[in-house]
Amino acid sequence: MEQFGFFDTVEKHLPDEFTIIYEIARILEDSSHAISRALAPILELNDPSTNDNSPDQILIPNIPEAKEFEADLIRSVTDVRYIYPAQHLLPEIVFLRRLAERSLWMPRPRSPKNFRYQTESDRFAPDDRKQKVYILFDTSSSMRQHYRIHLAKAIVYLFLQQNQRELGTIFFRTFDLTVGDLCTARDVPSYERLISDVMHINAVGNGTVLQKALQTAIDDIAHESQLSHAQILVVTDGVAHIDLDKLREQMGDQITVNTVKIGHARMHIDAKVIEDQVFHSSSPETIRLRELIKQKRDLELQISTAAGHLRQEALRSQLGVVLKQIETLNERLGTFVSEHYGLEIQKLSTAYVNVNDISPEEMFSLPEEKVSELEELAESLLDALRQERQVEDIKRAAVLYDHLMLLMKYNKIDASRFEKAAKELEQMLDSILNKPTSGADDMAISDLERIQLRNMLDLGSFSNSFSLARILRMLWIKLRRWWMARKQFRAFRAITRKKLNRRM
Repeated sequence: MEQFGFFDTVEKHLPDEFTIIYEIARILEDSSHAISRALAPILELNDPSTNDNSPDQILIPNIPEAKEFEADLIRSVTDVRYIYPAQHLLPEIVFLRRLAERSLWMPRPRSPKNFRYQTESDRFAPDDRKQKVYILFDTSSSMRQHYRIHLAKAIVYLFLQQNQRELGTIFFRTFDLTVGDLCTARDVPSYERLISDVMHINAVGNGTVLQKALQTAIDDIAHESQLSHAQILVVTDGVAHIDLDKLREQMGDQITVNTVKIGHARMHIDAKVIEDQVFHSSSPETIRLRELIKQKRDLELQISTAAGHLRQEALRSQLGVVLKQIETLNERLGTFVSEHYGLEIQKLSTAYVNVNDISPEEMFSLPEEKVSELEELAESLLDALRQERQVEDIKRAAVLYDHLMLLMKYNKIDASRFEKAAKELEQMLDSILNKPTSGADDMAISDLERIQLRNMLDLGSFSNSFSLARILRMLWIKLRRWWMARKQFRAFRAITRKKLNRRM
């Protein structure tokens, strides 16, 4: 659970049904599962060192600039004092001719190519020669359906964890109706913070600006020298249209896009969509159609102003030909849009994976060994808390309680077994979180940590957690502590004043 960045930001309220991610991760870690097999091309990066045997890949120590030179011709007569000594043995006539032609050789200092040693650690260790990844994460409202946002988080988490050794700098943005702020991971603390931020994402947007998100990523890569040959990973439900030709032109050969599409949602195609495609697409067919529409308007204007009957008939004949061409192109474009609209990201992607939505029955139908493991975990945490109330154990108990409540909601078969463990955890957490911090055993748990722990839990699940009497008692304790601290401060100030007066 610590690996999900859970305990680092417990002061925040967690997204709804947060622990579903754990059950999805359990499914994805099963290499025999259909979704796990489908995601294999996306989740695994190749180690760049296995594909690059060039001299630049050889690791060398840092070399001072003064000791790295290259042979170069002299550029002026004053450089003659720096030439290689062997050239002084040339006949005088040859030496002077080469001096006049500036063809004598001299050593010239250059800036060294300085590479850092590559670490052998399996943890995240950024290196300019490693694979740079730019992740675009869809947070539109459609991602709330069928637990897609939870599946997307699990996919990104597994991708980052499985490829720690091969990953260089990581860039991350969310997108829905707008494009989110840029998050960057360049060291281990920022890498762990990025995973924590991903785990706390909510799907709240009312649109999917995939086109703008891709353009923003391409612009970031173009202005960041470290992101050359970067890979863009898009995680989305795919309900968005992009201008394929324009993006391909902007990407060039230096950027690749890989996509994970969750679910099989499709965009609704109507006359307005086709009209927008005609006036905004840069494909040859739509450009030709816009030219024909402009030609049609010109012909209609000429017909209205033509003087002779024969001239009008000739223009009407031309207009008829143009109208037939427009009708043909409209039919062809309508057929193409209905078949391909919203699927352009598939053509743009080097690797494209479409995974099915995960059903609750599949996620929460646990085998007997998993149910037994949860019961044993609950019992071990309760034993630990009865002996010594460590803050980390309390947090783990809070997470397990939240997860058991979620399992009881969906898994009716094992609900009775989950209920027993959940009730015992509830009673323990209730006694810890709602008991005044007056005893010596509770002093290790600060008021701030109590607030953070309550944010991790659904407060409505505790019976009588916030009765009026308990609220008044907690307020009285806080008031008494404040009054005692104020008295101590006054006494300290009085003592220090007396000492100052004596010295004066």
